[in-house]
Amino acid sequence: MSSHSPEPSNLRRPHPLALRLIERAGSSGMRVLELGSGSGRNTAALRAAGFHVTAIADDALSAPLRLSETFEAALSTHGLLHGTPHEVQDLLRETAAALCDDAPAYFTFASTRDARFGHGRRIDEDTYAAFEGEEAGVPHVFFGEAALRRALEPCFAIDALEELNADAIVGGWAHARVPVGTVHWFAQLHKRAG
Repeated sequence: MSSHSPEPSNLRRPHPLALRLIERAGSSGMRVLELGSGSGRNTAALRAAGFHVTAIADDALSAPLRLSETFEAALSTHGLLHGTPHEVQDLLRETAAALCDDAPAYFTFASTRDARFGHGRRIDEDTYAAFEGEEAGVPHVFFGEAALRRALEPCFAIDALEELNADAIVGGWAHARVPVGTVHWFAQLHKRAG
């Protein structure tokens, strides 16, 4: 098994946004779309809480989602950190199209205050790929508050938007060394009706 497989030693406590979703919905059995399932730490927690989870693997996010069912909630704790602004916007539209009206969504995005912002090869506007390390060549898109609000507002109403240091909670399965200076936006949203 690779170091990116969900071995028990790699599984950690679920992301705080997964816990917020569980707390909000209880054990309702709702259908949840998870974008970027990573090690499976959130998927396992959601299923243990009684949710029906469709987990989209990280590498599948670069293709159109083509979902045939409707979901009552969505979660992405790192799947929307990668790609270009256009690709993230496409994913947000595709996700919204698969959600019921007013469905809650909990997403993280990289902040322009993140230590990695502006470092590496520039791919697109506010998008950089590290030259070396475990994520060499992987595009990371960073958002300031105004740009993030513009990206979200066509499909989602913003209930809460927090900019937080995420060093202690980033996925250990993807980072061999504990990151320093990771700053993420925690977005608590709901799909706009109509």
